[in-house]
Amino acid sequence: MKPILITGYVNPDLDAVAGTIAYSEFLNKTSRNSVVGLIGEPHDEAKYILDNYHIKYPQIIPNADDFDEVILVDASDLIGIEGKIAPEKVIEIIDHRRVHEADKFPNAKVQIELVGSASTLIAEKFIQNNIEISRESAILLCGAITSNTLNFKGGVTTDRDRVAFEYLNKIAQLPSDFAKELFKSKSDLSGDKLKERILGDLAWFNMGNKKVSIAQIEMVGAKELIENRLNDILKILEDIKKEMKLDLIFQNTIELDECKNYFVSNDRETQKLLEKILDIKFNGSVAERPNLIMRKQIVPLLKEELEK
Repeated sequence: MKPILITGYVNPDLDAVAGTIAYSEFLNKTSRNSVVGLIGEPHDEAKYILDNYHIKYPQIIPNADDFDEVILVDASDLIGIEGKIAPEKVIEIIDHRRVHEADKFPNAKVQIELVGSASTLIAEKFIQNNIEISRESAILLCGAITSNTLNFKGGVTTDRDRVAFEYLNKIAQLPSDFAKELFKSKSDLSGDKLKERILGDLAWFNMGNKKVSIAQIEMVGAKELIENRLNDILKILEDIKKEMKLDLIFQNTIELDECKNYFVSNDRETQKLLEKILDIKFNGSVAERPNLIMRKQIVPLLKEELEK
């Protein structure tokens, strides 16, 4: 029989890369033949961990055409798989988003739980079934949990994330500066890297009668980026809006050191919407918000407001 393909969204982030690798290990240790196949280019943060800890890269595949069964990790929307995976092939979904399209996958067993990271759900499978996990998978899952919870400072963080990390780090034995170095790995946005990052972590949604896109950047040095490259950001967002025929687009820039957000938009309709749901105030094209809020938290607020 053909192996089961385990994959995530096109151009997967660290949570998807870590979760797919670790879940494939779990299934292969519990007598289910599976392989990891990433569709598109992994995010820089994932590459950092793979490179820095000498972990073998998963295979990159163009689509799921060569597989009869697919498991999605950290993915549950048709939009994010962009026609690369037939929905009826998906037999399982493991994700952690409040807003999703799991009902569009008719043959899928669905596990969607509101924890900080999909990797927490994968770690729990090893814990609950008393299956030994490799150090490589433990490192990846630790990285994903650290990233997705913003080093446990994000509002999505749960006690389950903390327990999973503690279990994993007994095996991973990560250095004390792990989180700092991980976040530094995605904070260089000089030159064309800015546009690459915005495009690489762009998400869009249909809400009410609006097509909405949110660019999210998590980094150290967000204030300096906004001050020095605001016009570049606005131009990139405007080009994306025209190309994708969007109604609304904005950037959520998360400052990891100072624990605050900077929202960027030069569209007054978008600004008014964000001011209402996030209790912020734009000064020109930028609004600053204390504490940390992530895209996955903003999406339900937008959806509720736009679908009234």
